Amino acid sequence: MASKKNNILYISYDGLTDPLGQSQILPYLLELSKLDYRFHILSCEKPQNFKEHKGTIEDIILGTSITWHPQKYHKYPPVLSALLDIFLMKRKTAMLHKRFSFSACWCRSYLPAIVGLFLWRKSGVPFIFDMRGFWADERVEGGSWPQSNFVFRLVYRYFKTTEKQLLKEAAHVVVLTSKAKEILQKGLLNNNPQSESISIIPCCVDTSLFNPAHLGIQERNIARKLLGINSEDKILVYAGSVGTWYMISEMLQYFVGLQKFDASWKFLVLTMDNPQRIVDSAKIKGLSMDDIVIRPCKRAEMPLYLSLGHLAISFIQPVFSKQASSPTKLAEYLAMGLPVAYNANVGDVDDIMDLCQAGIKVEVDPIAAGQPELMFDSNAIREFACNNFTVEKGVKVYSLILKEMC
Repeated sequence: MASKKNNILYISYDGLTDPLGQSQILPYLLELSKLDYRFHILSCEKPQNFKEHKGTIEDIILGTSITWHPQKYHKYPPVLSALLDIFLMKRKTAMLHKRFSFSACWCRSYLPAIVGLFLWRKSGVPFIFDMRGFWADERVEGGSWPQSNFVFRLVYRYFKTTEKQLLKEAAHVVVLTSKAKEILQKGLLNNNPQSESISIIPCCVDTSLFNPAHLGIQERNIARKLLGINSEDKILVYAGSVGTWYMISEMLQYFVGLQKFDASWKFLVLTMDNPQRIVDSAKIKGLSMDDIVIRPCKRAEMPLYLSLGHLAISFIQPVFSKQASSPTKLAEYLAMGLPVAYNANVGDVDDIMDLCQAGIKVEVDPIAAGQPELMFDSNAIREFACNNFTVEKGVKVYSLILKEMC
């Protein structure tokens, strides 16, 4: 049995059976579990994902020093369901701590951090507040908590007050961007000693999986045939969610601009989301669905389909909360050697793309951007990703944080 100091509780409101859990949670913990840590993961699993992918997760962690404690995620009714999940996570956490005597608690985002704060105050177990983003502000700016509604105003105020407590009492804070750290140090943590206990770890990528060198010409030709894409077509590719923050209309408008200059451009959208929003927006713009290919894509398939692209795209609403965001898709694009069309004022993306020299910034009118000159060095782009966004680099920082706490 692992020694007491090695038992770490990891709490996530995202499920391991979600795509994000498999790309942004497990890779870190699998590497860290090879060190002197035993992880207990408490995650909230969406019933359908859990049913479909439970076996996959169990196979991945089999034989490792990771133990999984899945809990059902509740979606409805809004707010009350989240409070229920917090209550259930607190109850489960108390039970697990009684059994395993955790020496640290690692909390991914706000709701798990509330549970971590509970464990800290109750049992003295220090916790990491792995913020991920400015969650309460995201809920407001994304329209989930309209401030015209009195109840949602109260909810927002509650979480902003709680945010201050979490930042003050966490043993360590992790953010995704230098912009987020700067905002915290100048604002909520101004003149607070805790402002020095902030680490920046952007969303990273498994560069061994996202590696174009592992994909042969035959595999790519089969994928093109499956998608109905000709070898002479140029491919604009988008990967990931199409909801809330992602500017689908503007990305389609950019595609309109590409086609004005060269009709051979096709738009490949890789998403597990309902594609109706894309279809509706394309119709409004008079685009033919013959030129837009929408493919549901699991993480293991993503590198193959990204490898078909000539140019990737990522337009995200440049609101306040997105200053704390690090798009996972950006790291994946760069690891595949793809240049990226992107919009300004999202997290550290401007600075990253300036350093990488692999981007096309679209600031005002997407259709006016015109035909890009795709004179980029794919090998140099990938090398940049391997130097800056590897899971191993993130693991190294997390390991130092845990070493200080345990």
